[in-house]
Amino acid sequence: MPGSPSFAFPPKLALYYSPKACSLASHIALEESGLAYEAVSVNIRNQENRREEYLRLNPGGTVPTLGIDDQPLTESQAILTYIADLVPERQLLPRPGTLARARAHEWMNLISSSLHVSYRSVFRPQTYGGDEPAAMEQVRRQGRKNLAKYLALIESRLDPASAYALGETFTVVDAYLFVFYLWSYDDRLQCDLPERPRYRALAERVAARSAVRKVVARERCVRAYDLPDHIPLDDAQGRNASVAGAGSR
Repeated sequence: MPGSPSFAFPPKLALYYSPKACSLASHIALEESGLAYEAVSVNIRNQENRREEYLRLNPGGTVPTLGIDDQPLTESQAILTYIADLVPERQLLPRPGTLARARAHEWMNLISSSLHVSYRSVFRPQTYGGDEPAAMEQVRRQGRKNLAKYLALIESRLDPASAYALGETFTVVDAYLFVFYLWSYDDRLQCDLPERPRYRALAERVAARSAVRKVVARERCVRAYDLPDHIPLDDAQGRNASVAGAGSR
């Protein structure tokens, strides 16, 4: 990997994100961590992730990327785990070596390998079906079926007696789940999805957190994305959120 190991603590952190992308989870995790960081918008809707400057940092052109001093870290689960481990006192993940920690990774693997892939099949079917219209439509159809299946699975796994996915403590798993709850209201899905009252309750609880409100306000200043009507995020709060952390651009 590029760069040499850094022994400074805390490291200099810069999050490269796109509004309402899966990077929202890492953005929330950083705000919850209390660490100083720079938030750098890479708006994938405007193809900013294909710019040469960004591709030098992350040749895959994906978000999020976390700059750690001079070293880039990619992939949401790796970034979320790294952030949580920087501040163990915040309990953003359970302690290593515990079953609870394994459950956290079980959740995050499900989200990244199954739920996210289902959405991608609908939003960007050419990723799996190429440019042939009939193939892309088949990918979309299967993606919608898979999405319904995995949303139902998540609903069944959430314990209605618990405040959050892993119990009574907010963790990065909840931030990750929150992103894909928002995505379930995207107009591009054009399909019926199963009822998900437990998932909705979790999302509403996450949305009420001050760090989440601040991050969403910051991102919506970059791109004014829609939210479900029942997610009451006050735009006025955090209108100046771009100065939170070490800054943003």
